[in-house]
Amino acid sequence: MAPEIFQGQKYTKASDIYSCGMIMWEFMTGRRPFWDRNHDIELIIEIFDGLRPPIVTNAPEGYIELMKECWDSNPDKRPTANDIYTRIREIRENEEKNSDNKDPTKIIESSDIGPVTTNHLGAIYKSRPLSGMINSAMSLRSLRSQSINLEKLKRSKLLFTNYLGRSIKREKLYENEGNYFLVNVYQFLNFII
Repeated sequence: MAPEIFQGQKYTKASDIYSCGMIMWEFMTGRRPFWDRNHDIELIIEIFDGLRPPIVTNAPEGYIELMKECWDSNPDKRPTANDIYTRIREIRENEEKNSDNKDPTKIIESSDIGPVTTNHLGAIYKSRPLSGMINSAMSLRSLRSQSINLEKLKRSKLLFTNYLGRSIKREKLYENEGNYFLVNVYQFLNFII
């Protein structure tokens, strides 16, 4: 599922292109994306934040680049279906030329390629309503982001330098009904103005 869908945007041709990139990955590896992990709100958050399946094999020149373009987090930067058709056709033609020259892309042996007999117990590949899970994931992501910003604010020391070059440090924060306020910043600003 394309990351923009997690933000409540509607399905578009661009979100289908994202899915096409996932299918390209399946063709390349013989595995389903994220087969080895829980399909839960943590995965939704990580996909929204840029997680994509790992590139684990060689492929014909241009294939991996095209696949990654399909996965772009910005739907406007993804190729169109016509672009994909044209580029895959070019990739195939180049491979045919290379095979005539006895230099085709070699298939490598790897434990990361090929079908797996068991998926992670939490990997669910059946159609199901996801709106509740998506809402929970986006709420959790937002809370984490706010928490991280608050921790940075708590840990950082405010360093102000007045016109004489003297430093004044303000570290104290007050909590007032869940909101944090810097102490005496207003007074300090009045002092240096």
